[in-house]
Amino acid sequence: MKNSIFLLAILCCGLLSAQTNRTDPNGSDISNALLVSSNSDTRFGASTYFFNKEKKAQGSVHLFKTWDNSAVIHSTEGRKFSLKNINLNLERNAFESLVGQDSIFTFNFNNIDKFVINNKVFKNYYNEGENRVFQIAYESNDFQILKGYKVSLVKGSVNPMLNRSTDKYVQNEYYYLRQNNAIVPLKLKKKAIANLVGGDVDKAQDIIKMVKKQ
Repeated sequence: MKNSIFLLAILCCGLLSAQTNRTDPNGSDISNALLVSSNSDTRFGASTYFFNKEKKAQGSVHLFKTWDNSAVIHSTEGRKFSLKNINLNLERNAFESLVGQDSIFTFNFNNIDKFVINNKVFKNYYNEGENRVFQIAYESNDFQILKGYKVSLVKGSVNPMLNRSTDKYVQNEYYYLRQNNAIVPLKLKKKAIANLVGGDVDKAQDIIKMVKKQ
């Protein structure tokens, strides 16, 4: 291959070989599999952590229902890597890849520009004193509409009237406006969106429909 491939390293017990790589039309190398090594590459991720499968709670801290998601990771150097085992942990605010049956590798945004998962674009922005992952629901030359996700654990109760005997993870989504590098909460209302597009109500309605489909 003309270009060397960055290794997106995942901590594991052994060394697995990568599948054959292909090159996209723009000349960027795309890896169909990750090289799994006992030595992590901190350019793209952090060490593996182990999760407790015995914990019982309804729902999930992960955004997607399964780990079988099609993703393309875009590096800040213009490289692309494909991956089919990824999810977004809303509790830890990080993308993760399942390694084996009881361990997870956590990606960071070092040298990563964005994640495109199931055709949805996710980027990391600094907001409210911390870096957070947002989905880009709409983007123009003047502003972005972002979708943020949060998860909370609702404790179960022995009270039969509440019909909640077990703990439950509840996911919520929120919309934000990013403009001039500032991020503020946004109500997805026609008037608010119309103010962003010069009072064009029809365009505002189209944007709202587009955002709700994301």
